[in-house]
Amino acid sequence: ADVGTLALAAAAAAAVLRPTPSMAVMPANATHAMIAALLISSSHVLYALVWYFPQSFMKMCKTLGAGINPVTAFSGLVALAKVTQQIGLIGWVCTLAKPDSAQAAVRFLLASISEAAVQQWVLAGLLIAAGQALNLSIYRAIGKDGVYYGFKLGHPVPWCTDFPFNAGFRHPQYVGGMLSQLGVFSLLATSVTLNAGLLAFLAYWFALYAITSYMEASGDNDEHKD
Repeated sequence: ADVGTLALAAAAAAAVLRPTPSMAVMPANATHAMIAALLISSSHVLYALVWYFPQSFMKMCKTLGAGINPVTAFSGLVALAKVTQQIGLIGWVCTLAKPDSAQAAVRFLLASISEAAVQQWVLAGLLIAAGQALNLSIYRAIGKDGVYYGFKLGHPVPWCTDFPFNAGFRHPQYVGGMLSQLGVFSLLATSVTLNAGLLAFLAYWFALYAITSYMEASGDNDEHKD
């Protein structure tokens, strides 16, 4: 269900945006693209660090303060990383403005979004709504402890077979996140951003989610299955 849902969403986006062969495969400015890529990877680097070094993370939380809950701390860091990701993407879009100034960058960004076609807004709304619905459903199903590696951070999480897991999703929170992000990309897609390499960032985002999903699948919370 994960792959099928994302493939269907990507196909819908392609139908609306109608990419052409002239669109750039790689971002034009390597330095700006590299900075954006590093910022975009922030949450996935955080996931990996906590996944592979949970004891060190819990020790760090204990050192910082006896009352710090590792799961709460992790969720806060993830929220910060999510903001950092959007700063990376939007910042890259702003670098495409001419002339190179802060005012021109803001005007360019606002113009890119405001000039989006009606079908882009509809697509973005549907994708973001579907993505956030999945995210809310996963919170309802397994709570904060389940979403933020509680079973690795001293908070046992029972195995869940309710929705959205019973709909065939293995990583519904990542599918929801990618659907929402695809909605953001839909609004940022203009001839300028597409020709500058926007689709390369979309592929990169998909790859990061795929790597994180594989990491988690290789060591899921299987010991708590019924």
